[in-house]
Amino acid sequence: MRRSKAVWLVAAVSAFALVATACGGGDEAESGRRSVVRFAFAPDPVIDWLNDQGIIPEYEDKWNVRLVTTSTWDEFTFFAGGHGDIVSMATYETPLLEQETGIETVTFGAYNNLRVPVFVRSDSPAQTLEDLQGATIGVPSTVSSTIVWGMFVKDWYGLDFCIERPDGSDCADYDLREGDHFANMDLLLRGELDACVCIPEAAFPYWRTGEVRALYEPTSAPWQLYEEMYAPGHKGINGNNFVARADWFDSHPNEVAFFLDLWERGIQEWQEHQEEIIRTYPQHFAVEDEADVDFAVQYMQEYDFFAPTVYLDEQWVENETKVYGLMQATGWMDPDAEIPRFEVVEPSEP
Repeated sequence: MRRSKAVWLVAAVSAFALVATACGGGDEAESGRRSVVRFAFAPDPVIDWLNDQGIIPEYEDKWNVRLVTTSTWDEFTFFAGGHGDIVSMATYETPLLEQETGIETVTFGAYNNLRVPVFVRSDSPAQTLEDLQGATIGVPSTVSSTIVWGMFVKDWYGLDFCIERPDGSDCADYDLREGDHFANMDLLLRGELDACVCIPEAAFPYWRTGEVRALYEPTSAPWQLYEEMYAPGHKGINGNNFVARADWFDSHPNEVAFFLDLWERGIQEWQEHQEEIIRTYPQHFAVEDEADVDFAVQYMQEYDFFAPTVYLDEQWVENETKVYGLMQATGWMDPDAEIPRFEVVEPSEP
């Protein structure tokens, strides 16, 4: 989820050429053997906790399903190449996957809200992105959270916040520089960037000491702004949903139920042991110093970007998919593009 659409497409086509067929779990289940769910996921504290607490084997035995995980920051290519059954993907990126690869998807679970604010140095006079017109701003990619800030800026101020417009033409309202979250934060601190769209983890040590601040505080994260401006009472827009190929989803109801049951337990564990998880796996929050760990704990208690449940309901889907209308209205999605498929799956037992 960190590559330009053109690179995505090349990588996906190459991967498809290498993998002619993708093995699924249904045939194994029908033959009496334990079926397999292949899941590609970026490094995550909850899955580490589930592993270390012995919870994953418990659910594998319960459902007679084996979870095979691949830890990767490039879930898109892994999934598009047929190497995975389920992937973590943002609500606003799913249409790009379908458009560029022709893969039909189903979004069937929620996990993380989009948490990436815009940071400036504390001495900056800017209060909004409108104040930063013409500025040099670091972004993680041409897509990803840049899409969401791009549609916000277009809708609110009529400006183009992008490296290139979806039609391929240049953007002139901002000088956006693509780079890693942590590298961009360093460039911001050194004065080589005027602002950066960076994950809060990259800012924790400097946010704590007052060297940087986020625009639009106290609702600085996109999920908070989306709720405030477009969908009152809705906890979205999501940077991580659970997404499967439509053909796999339709033919593997037991594996889908297993996966959701396991991750619902994961969210429950997070809710019950949040501070312990952060202190056990501080590397996932990019903190090491005890004061920074304390800051991360406090931040997550106040601005928890985990979904309250993995299970979708119709009201949540209705509010979440409103973003596609906003994407179309601001030029980030083709007006005639199909709305990606979302499915509500009720909790069940094997």
